Amino acid sequence: MKPIIYFIISLLSLSSFSAPIKKSKEAQDLLKRLTHISLSFKKNQKILIGQQNAFIQGRGWNKYNADIDSELKSDMFLASGIHPSVHGIDFLEIGDWNEALIVNQVKRLHDLKGITTLTWHMKNLVNDNIGDGSSWDKSGQPVKKMLPGGSHHQLYKNEIRRLAKFLIKLKPAPVIFRPFHEHNDFWFWWGKSNSTKEEYLGLWNTLTSELQKLGVDNLLYAYSPSYITNDYFERYPGDEVIDILGVDAYFKNVIRDTWFMGVDALGNWKKSVLWLMRAAEKRKKIPAITEFGQESVNYENFWTDYMGWPVEKAGISQLTNNLPNYGIAYVMLWRNDPNDPKHFYGPIPGSVNQQNFLDLLSKGIFQGLF
Repeated sequence: MKPIIYFIISLLSLSSFSAPIKKSKEAQDLLKRLTHISLSFKKNQKILIGQQNAFIQGRGWNKYNADIDSELKSDMFLASGIHPSVHGIDFLEIGDWNEALIVNQVKRLHDLKGITTLTWHMKNLVNDNIGDGSSWDKSGQPVKKMLPGGSHHQLYKNEIRRLAKFLIKLKPAPVIFRPFHEHNDFWFWWGKSNSTKEEYLGLWNTLTSELQKLGVDNLLYAYSPSYITNDYFERYPGDEVIDILGVDAYFKNVIRDTWFMGVDALGNWKKSVLWLMRAAEKRKKIPAITEFGQESVNYENFWTDYMGWPVEKAGISQLTNNLPNYGIAYVMLWRNDPNDPKHFYGPIPGSVNQQNFLDLLSKGIFQGLF
């Protein structure tokens, strides 16, 4: 294709998003519910607890299609007596071995007033025999080649079509969809170091346009940079697309946390949460902590001090007398690995902070499924 033609097509793909995103009744109802939860901040505050892969895997166990009729199981329930009310899944991890189970679970959770959120660690579609083809493989200029006029645009559309078939199977259950996350960092192929702003927005534009054409209307869209930085809105797809303003933030150890979040890491995390709440209120969006945790959860009082206090009204009140009206609607913990005993982000039986998680729940603010 001649350069000038490619340039024109690219400009069309990178222009502002067109018609508003269509939403099913169930998706609209979920948006209203999350708004109601967010607006509880200054009254009888409630925050939903979520965890990635919570109902399909945990420490030492996995579920597959053969387990489709089994009871709900989660490490969180084993440790505290409640299931997470928000369940995270990743489209990359869904295949013939577990799709029937996951579709069944999403619908069961919807009937129980649970919520599903979907991420997509999409593989690098450009096979240049240099990288490993994972979401961390930045070789081959994948973003540029996946845009209209690019060599891999049709392959990208084929992947979207495959995603659409899965999402339609989930109806009537609505889903919070969180694609191309942590884009303001360098580790994913769609990240800031591997694409221009216009190219990144072009990925979003193709994705949302194709999903609408294919009849997918059961989605809320979440936007989730890594940490709160000055460039938070630099690659924002627009208020007409996004429903949830999120942030992904992790604690690890003192040295690393100081590097990422400053000397007063916990204090700066509180300020970040307050900033997110104000930004969401200004745009009338739902603020949420879309990924959060600490591997092995070994900071003392991690649940009450690092997860609870920064998002609770009492903690935010330490920073300002002018409280925002919009509070955090949910906090999403990362997964518990079934094979690696150190890789867990939610409460587990016998962990050093198990009692502290129960202390967090005793406040009556954080809500599980039941």
